[in-house]
Amino acid sequence: MARPKKPDHLKMDTDLRIPVTWEQKSIIDSVVSTEPMGMAAWVRTVIMEAAEKKLEKKNDAKRKTK
Repeated sequence: MARPKKPDHLKMDTDLRIPVTWEQKSIIDSVVSTEPMGMAAWVRTVIMEAAEKKLEKKNDAKRKTK
């Protein structure tokens, strides 16, 4: 039985390739080895949380200067 299709807003249609050193990848591998969702999903979550936090700070700073 096939897996149900994902909603359009959840479909991943673009790759984000990030060069890392062997040591950096080893660190990520050791953290991700216990994550059930796998490397791509874990990294995506971490990057998105960091980006949203930074964007929020940037928007707050803009509001304060107006």
